[in-house]
Amino acid sequence: MENKRVLLVTEYFPPKIFGGGEISAYLLAKNLAKKGIDVSVLTSKSRDLINFEEKDGIKIYRRLKTGENPNSLKNNLKRTFGFRKSVKKEIKKIEKEILPDIIHFLNTTSITTIKTKAKKFATINGYSPFCPKGNLWYKEKSACTGCNPSKFVGCIMNSDYVGKSKIGWHLKYNPIFWHLIYHPYVSRRKSLKSVDRFIAISDFVRQTLINHGVPIEKISKIYNIAEIPDNNLEIPGIKTQLRGKKVISTISTLDKIKGVGIALRAFSKTKNEKAVLLVIGDGPERAKLEVLASALGIKEKVIFAGKIEQKFIPFIYKNSDLILLTSLWPEPFSRIPMEAAYFKKPILASAIGGNLDLPEQFLFRNEEELAEKINLFISKKQKPENFSKYDPKINIKKIMEAIK
Repeated sequence: MENKRVLLVTEYFPPKIFGGGEISAYLLAKNLAKKGIDVSVLTSKSRDLINFEEKDGIKIYRRLKTGENPNSLKNNLKRTFGFRKSVKKEIKKIEKEILPDIIHFLNTTSITTIKTKAKKFATINGYSPFCPKGNLWYKEKSACTGCNPSKFVGCIMNSDYVGKSKIGWHLKYNPIFWHLIYHPYVSRRKSLKSVDRFIAISDFVRQTLINHGVPIEKISKIYNIAEIPDNNLEIPGIKTQLRGKKVISTISTLDKIKGVGIALRAFSKTKNEKAVLLVIGDGPERAKLEVLASALGIKEKVIFAGKIEQKFIPFIYKNSDLILLTSLWPEPFSRIPMEAAYFKKPILASAIGGNLDLPEQFLFRNEEELAEKINLFISKKQKPENFSKYDPKINIKKIMEAIK
């Protein structure tokens, strides 16, 4: 096992971080290296980073071409039409250099059909092989169970987002645009056939793979590696505002798909006079959310703290009584439940996507149920979810068993 060579392929890798996926990629690479695995990472070039370096026992090759930022539509189109070609080209080169035993695609965007001597693994932490829009959010109302051309047209015409990027009417009613995103999806879907072993990060993702024809025996359910940073740092200005309060917190980008508006409306029905809603994050919906808070008459009880540095996240959890995860779209599995469990804080999450891995008492299905459970959770102390299933030692062991 110690001599095994593993090549991890990921579109972005720290210090380029756009979400939990990049953090999980680094933690997996670091922990495999600690176990004696010869770990290399093939990732994208960046203007401000060197093309090769070694860190924490990991050899990092920055050779792939992609968009600089996955949150803009322009960069997403660049990623759609150039990234997978770059992956195929660079894997052929690097395979001759390092002779990997295993090639592990760490995100769905990097999976590509390629002939190689190495065994191919794929962690499924996104929906690009299952959905042309990349978010599995049918008409932005429910989780999609499968796509075809006619269903897709009806969906895109009733959608405001492709992935996490907002689109205008000139794109969602544009047949040329439809073709531009549907055709690559078909190619991505076919590329699943070249993968020998799949790692699903939640039961929902596992079922999605099965729905798309992947044999159950090729799938292992393993949560992302969750090493939660902890410290005693404080944000004095926020701490003062929270003193003596019942603190309900949301931590997310302020996009429509994150559903923070639901949190505001449900919170407005809270009966506890000491309750405050702490909104951590920033994004295009912030101004609308601030207006909504005023309209609901809760402006003085909502703290829009903006985006904070990662090092202050422990402070937020330690000073919260309840965490809300109000995603409207079926996220594969967020890091928020793991972090909440680690800091022993109860959570209320929308009953969709990977959130369904949570016990029933931590789920809500509509605004009214969320309001009821908020009142219940802050009036009577609730036990948090047990962190044991997210324990990184357990999940690293599962990974090691899979790559034997």
